Amino acid sequence: MLNAEAGMVEWPQERRHRLSNAVRVPQRLADIPTDLLHEVEGTSSFTALVQAMVDAFNEKADPQAKLADLSAGVDQPDAFGDYDETVRQVVLALAGVAALRKTPTREMWEYLWSLAWHSAPLETFLPQAVIAAASEAAFRDQFFAVARSVAEEAAQNPGRRAIQREKEVGGNIRVHWQKHPQLSALWRGNFERSFHAVGRDDDHVLSIVAEIDAAEFVRLLALYDYPDPVAHALMWCGAPWRFERWRAVASVAPAAFGERAKWNGSLILPLLLAIARDQFQFGLGREPTPNQVSEATNEIKSLAAEVAKTIAPRADALGCMTRWGNWLVRTAIPAVSANQLPHPTDAASQGFIEDALFDALIVEMFSDRWSPEPAPDAETWEPWCQLAAGALIALAGKALMPPAAGFLDEWHLTPDGWPTQRGQKLKLHAIPFEGAGPRADGYGARLLALPIVEVERADAGWKRFWDATATLREIVEFGDPDESNNGGWEGRTEAARLLMLQFSIGLMMMDHLIEPPRPVGYDRRTALEGLLPLLDEAVREMTAIDLFNGKFWSEAVRHLAIRRAKWLSGRAMPNGIALSAEAKPTLADFIRALAGDTENLLALVYVAQQNGVDRTTLAAAFKAAEVDINAEIAIAEHLIAISPRAIGLNEAQLEAARGVLHDTPPANSTLPSL
Repeated sequence: MLNAEAGMVEWPQERRHRLSNAVRVPQRLADIPTDLLHEVEGTSSFTALVQAMVDAFNEKADPQAKLADLSAGVDQPDAFGDYDETVRQVVLALAGVAALRKTPTREMWEYLWSLAWHSAPLETFLPQAVIAAASEAAFRDQFFAVARSVAEEAAQNPGRRAIQREKEVGGNIRVHWQKHPQLSALWRGNFERSFHAVGRDDDHVLSIVAEIDAAEFVRLLALYDYPDPVAHALMWCGAPWRFERWRAVASVAPAAFGERAKWNGSLILPLLLAIARDQFQFGLGREPTPNQVSEATNEIKSLAAEVAKTIAPRADALGCMTRWGNWLVRTAIPAVSANQLPHPTDAASQGFIEDALFDALIVEMFSDRWSPEPAPDAETWEPWCQLAAGALIALAGKALMPPAAGFLDEWHLTPDGWPTQRGQKLKLHAIPFEGAGPRADGYGARLLALPIVEVERADAGWKRFWDATATLREIVEFGDPDESNNGGWEGRTEAARLLMLQFSIGLMMMDHLIEPPRPVGYDRRTALEGLLPLLDEAVREMTAIDLFNGKFWSEAVRHLAIRRAKWLSGRAMPNGIALSAEAKPTLADFIRALAGDTENLLALVYVAQQNGVDRTTLAAAFKAAEVDINAEIAIAEHLIAISPRAIGLNEAQLEAARGVLHDTPPANSTLPSL
């Protein structure tokens, strides 16, 4: 979001802090007149104070005791006692800088900072005094050399400033990272837990250098070979609090991605991108007004554009956009799918921020530069996320639709292939798309369906896709023959999850035909007439063999029935498709299939009305199916009277069914084709 007064972009929290009523003016060295500072530095008392600091360092005097002596000397009337308290506090910081000039070593800085540990004013003013002195090129280079020496020592000795019980933690963190480096761990963040172990190892030099020169700051960060201290330094340099600081550091961060978007191990840029995502906190609250939602939506899009513009000029921009884009898709899929309508509509929708960031990256991409091939070091979750990302990039006109052949081939398993690496790879690739719970119209399935719909006629493509997973269905029905424990139930569960995802992709293929995001190269009506019965057959088969996911398959029936009644009637949209009256299955067929399943039958009635299917259509379908809705209502009422938990229906659903009962045509009436 733009601060119009200053002409700068701000993080949401940065803006809220600026506009808050609380006004806090921190003490600053810059607020003290320069002439007064020069006067202080020109006194014999100041020269003696500097020498006392140097002597204390050489003698390795106890920092806490020495600080008390130095502070007492500063307060003496014949020293600086006649100056106000702020100036007296600044004197120690100025003396520290002068002592560092005399002895520009890592050890001297470490001693000065050990003094600052015991004095809040010195901890405040010493960094400010160094930053002010760095306006002189000679001292700046001198301090940068000292800072590099400190950072090198800190990088090689994790936990050197931790309390005794946490000293080993830093070393363990470093060793673990060196054995298991993962790009996704950087995207994920959550390094706060290690601050007490390694967050103070640099003796504050990194934050000081960040204020002086962002390029030198990132050169020092590059000395670290594990992420925790880098993450802490980026936090304390102000990247999460000031967008312009984040932009400055991100612009000079070393390249993190090379040929074919391979990650080179650099930590800084991935951590900065994780910080950026975390700052999109707009605080809408539980019940925002439409105006608040609209304003936040525009601000999210605007801020996402600024983030993308910062990345675009970088030499590794394409690799960065590819790999971070995969992560954004991964995190968006479960979030968007949790919305009542699984689409990132606006700021009130879960997953909207990830979607806005990825859209902004796509805008900044050069056309036809993105590659559908996963990076050589892609993690197990990435390939299908990259396929989904590619579908969005293609829809934006920045690349060709990625081919689906490799994705479809992964599903073709023989019984011998299931327990091998091939079967394991299929399960790992699917994890981001399965989410916390299966949803037939999930966002991830919607994205994966796009390349399949475009590559060939949807009904033929789905048939080959479903036929390829016969092995998975055998495992669901009979158990995993290669599983020695649990009677094959673990394998059954894994295979069932994959089949639920597969059906969801098929359902979304249908949706893309009903309302295509862009034209397909074949007749949509013919494809839909072939696809609908194939999906219906798939649901019937899975309902019969999958004993543990009946709820999903009941919802799948409702999805198909509603699409048949509403979206394939030709009345739902201007470009809608009306299937012929003979096209099977009809709404009456779905109702007939649910006869005797009171709960799911009446749930279908309720959900259909919620989705715009009129009661007259439903009543006619019940009559054509020869299902007595009055009897089904009576059964439901009886069960609810026994116990409200005896059946998963409520009064609103019963009332919707009663409305259909009143619209049921008489026995001798002529029925419309359904």
